[in-house]
Amino acid sequence: MTTEQSAPETVPDQKKIAKLDEPVPDTFNQLLPLPEGWKKDNKHPKFQHCQPPKPPVYPKGMQSVFLAGSIEMGKAIQWQERLVEHLQHLPLTVCNPRRGSWTIDGTPAEMKKAFDEQVKWELEALENCDVICFFFDHATISPVTLVELGLWAKSGKVVVCCSKKYWRASNVHFVCDRYKVPITDTFENLLPLVKHKLQEKGMKFPDSEDVRIPPTVSDLSAQPTKWKFERDE
Repeated sequence: MTTEQSAPETVPDQKKIAKLDEPVPDTFNQLLPLPEGWKKDNKHPKFQHCQPPKPPVYPKGMQSVFLAGSIEMGKAIQWQERLVEHLQHLPLTVCNPRRGSWTIDGTPAEMKKAFDEQVKWELEALENCDVICFFFDHATISPVTLVELGLWAKSGKVVVCCSKKYWRASNVHFVCDRYKVPITDTFENLLPLVKHKLQEKGMKFPDSEDVRIPPTVSDLSAQPTKWKFERDE
């Protein structure tokens, strides 16, 4: 009697995925807590939160912000999400390049295609947005963020948050000081900096909205800490 053996089940290849939207502990308390009484569904009807690969939406007459800062393949704290939560009550487009996930073991052709699409999305959004907001998570290296700051520092539409604990803080602060870029070292002050820059670009805020310029740290000579200026060889 012959016993038939069924063919072993084939399991499709499982792609390795880097989750970029997973919670990351704010170990060094860099972020600002949510506003009192904040609700997730309390969004302005015209608020747009755009992430790749979907093309951003720029409604006529509305200002826009690009979140240019630390991601580090998901290792950076979720500062983008927190800033979105603080801005979602406004008629505003926020372009957030931190997508939900990223395939890290595709074929060379697949990886190149995904990379090209991501970089194109970011470059076009950087060009189109009215304000570019930089946040340097001091627990990361963030080389791409440094490149983007160099590209846009002279644009007149940049605001920066960079703690003195960031490994290239001296370079970042020096560039901002030279090109008159508003810079702060706390996330708490970054939010009003963003709003003030949006106001400069023509956005109208209700009287209840605080858009005053917060204390900044753009004048390095005024800092009590002795800065060590570093230069890559």
